[in-house]
Parts: sequence; structure tokens; C-alpha cells
Amino acid sequence: MEDNKNITLAPANPPRYKTLKSISERKQQLLTGIRADHAQMDTLWKDLTTKHEQPTKGLKMADMLNTGAGIFDGAMLGWKLYRKYYGFLSKFKKKDK
Repeated sequence: MEDNKNITLAPANPPRYKTLKSISERKQQLLTGIRADHAQMDTLWKDLTTKHEQPTKGLKMADMLNTGAGIFDGAMLGWKLYRKYYGFLSKFKKKDK
């Protein structure tokens, strides 16, 4: 996490450029900085999103329990919402005479 302090910010008052050569040199400097920052962000993103292997059966079981609890929680929420709003929604249904 200490590596992400290397990002540089653009100066508040950029210098005035008078020649095309100075503009193209500044463009190359900025492009190099952008590419370096992009490579650093790619590295950090890959570190965050890499799925680590689970070495033990206990961790696999804990992961399955966690997933099951999430599914059960979602099902209970759906059921509660259904029960709460079913009567409200049935008022808008067409009634046959």
C-alpha cells in the first residue's frame, strides 16, 4: 500500500508553451506518467481481484456456509417483501365481473 504514494499531480499553473517542440516534449512526459500510473493500477487491481486458493477443508466449508447463509438471507428477504406487498399489488389487478 505504500507504493501508491508515487502518483504525481499536475501543477496548478502550467507553463505557457511557445513552440511545437516544447508541446510535444510535455505531451511525451505526460504520456509516460500516465502509462506508469496505469501499470501501477493494473498491478494493484490484479492483487485485489486474484482469488487465493483455499488450502484447507475448513476454509472451504466456511466458504460454503457463508454462501448458503447469503442465499438463505436473500430468500427470506424476498419472502418478506412478497408478503408485505402482495396485498398492495393485488388492488391493481383487473377483476372479472
